[in-house]
Amino acid sequence: MYPRFYLRLLPRARAWRHGAYYSTTPSMGCFARTSLMIACLIILARILTAQVNAVLVLHERDASMVVQNPSGKPLRVTVTLFADSTLADTVPARISPSAFTLQPGASQTVRLRLQSPAPAGAAFRLGTTFAPPEEEPEPRPTMRFILATRIVTRVEVGP
Repeated sequence: MYPRFYLRLLPRARAWRHGAYYSTTPSMGCFARTSLMIACLIILARILTAQVNAVLVLHERDASMVVQNPSGKPLRVTVTLFADSTLADTVPARISPSAFTLQPGASQTVRLRLQSPAPAGAAFRLGTTFAPPEEEPEPRPTMRFILATRIVTRVEVGP
């Protein structure tokens, strides 16, 4: 006799009845806990939704992507195209819009157009920087730390 290992989504309750074990359906408490766990996972997946595409494909010289703000505060967004992963050399391209402010829950379509055709198989990096909006400086000197997030997207030249 070999043990059988298996995974169940809901536990199975067993009851002793008339000299034998009978398998019963899960109680409502188990169903409620499982439903709550699934709802929490769905909400967590919505919160952790990506803000930009992971890979962007250039069709000839044009591409577009959607930038989203899933956070609860407005964000200032800037978009720049780089030649490689060192993020040192920028590539001449028209990015429209290249800088904008996103309100909470909003999304913006960004269009990218290279000024000269790229060779087939070339790859670029698109840096999207998310930062808090600029505030008016206080009359007295203060020290502020501004935390910005940059998401780097791989841009591939497609057919």
